[in-house]
Amino acid sequence: MGNCTDLAVESFESVNKTVIDGVKVEENDGVTIVSVLNENGAEAIGKPVGKYITCCVPSFVSDNDIFDGRLDKLSTILQSLLPDDMKSVLVAGVGNLDITADALGPKTNNYVLATRHIVGDNDNAEMFKDFFNVSGVATGVLADTGIESAEIIKGIVNVTKPSCVIVVDALAASSSERLGTTVQLSDVGISPGSGVGNHRYEISQSTLGVPVVSIGIPTVVSTAAITNKITDEQMFVTPREIDKITEQGAKLIGMSINVCLQKNISAHDLFSLVG
Repeated sequence: MGNCTDLAVESFESVNKTVIDGVKVEENDGVTIVSVLNENGAEAIGKPVGKYITCCVPSFVSDNDIFDGRLDKLSTILQSLLPDDMKSVLVAGVGNLDITADALGPKTNNYVLATRHIVGDNDNAEMFKDFFNVSGVATGVLADTGIESAEIIKGIVNVTKPSCVIVVDALAASSSERLGTTVQLSDVGISPGSGVGNHRYEISQSTLGVPVVSIGIPTVVSTAAITNKITDEQMFVTPREIDKITEQGAKLIGMSINVCLQKNISAHDLFSLVG
């Protein structure tokens, strides 16, 4: 097993090239944008064609304040990846709530303001006119449900017909320094578990039929990144503060989604509704 990471910026760095045909990299103010422009670039760094935005944030281990500019920064990045003229969004939290390092997705749903049930109520349409149509689901895991996360999301998409899906999942990194200090957003979607060699069905526009934006935070790192020894049976470890990283990361992502979508409501009012 080679370079085990879900982060496009790490995949680019591992190639040891400053210029790759088909890959464009831009850096500014703690934000790195890796644009994979064609199949040549995709093959070079092992990531599908699309845009991957990595945002550095203060460590969730020692910091509790999300109202320090991060919400505006992340929500602005998210807005740049979403399609224009959206009418509704489905937020899908992918992962296992019983495993702390994999609980980012379902925990994020706890902080996302779901409004589909009220904005669609014709009797109260005027009362809730300031709310954007958002629905959410935590998919669980295959071992518990017997159903792939992608299949669950596709079924919901077929019924509720959202304009876009935002999928949230924990990621793997190849550098321990990026655990709990990095958020990656992408317009490509995800293959859950790909960073740890446990590939599941792809969650993307090609499989769901609607645009998919993914958001994740690295919560695990391979032992090879620590020992510099690659073995046939790779293992992954988490920081001891993983519970705080997951909880604070979920709060930041969930609130960033709220701020991005619920433009007529202040961030503090949104937090009072979900926090």
